[in-house]
Amino acid sequence: MRLVNEFELTDQERQHTWPREEALVLVRQALQDREPIEGLVQLRAGLLIDIDSEVLDLIERGEWRLIKPDADYAEWIMPNRAFDPKVMALMRNPPVQPSRSPTLFRLLNSATGEPLTHRNYTAAVDGVTAPRRTDGAGIAHLFLSPGVQRISMVIIGG
Repeated sequence: MRLVNEFELTDQERQHTWPREEALVLVRQALQDREPIEGLVQLRAGLLIDIDSEVLDLIERGEWRLIKPDADYAEWIMPNRAFDPKVMALMRNPPVQPSRSPTLFRLLNSATGEPLTHRNYTAAVDGVTAPRRTDGAGIAHLFLSPGVQRISMVIIGG
């Protein structure tokens, strides 16, 4: 819902205005419920006495019009390239995506054998390090590419 001064209406907006009676009902309800109305601040700025009855009076006289939301969507134009045959062919037959499944490591306390749950650790895979965290079962999930030579993990903290 948007209020626009009659003199500032575009042709598109003029086609999508609420009839005065319906606009009065909608604006009156929005004012009672204290719902925001786009353009209300501009309307109130021109009033000598800033009261709701003056707002409604301007709408009743047709000096301000209530625009339906669909006025803002009617001008959307679909670009020609959106239906490019190459793009459509790719959408119908997408290329095979590489699957990513993690390699799982269960981290345990060496003294007690208990899982190290929710613990921060640093994983180094072929020299590339990254901070990580184990899950609730002490499982470390690492996504590895084929041909990995070396993996090391260091638990952070005690």
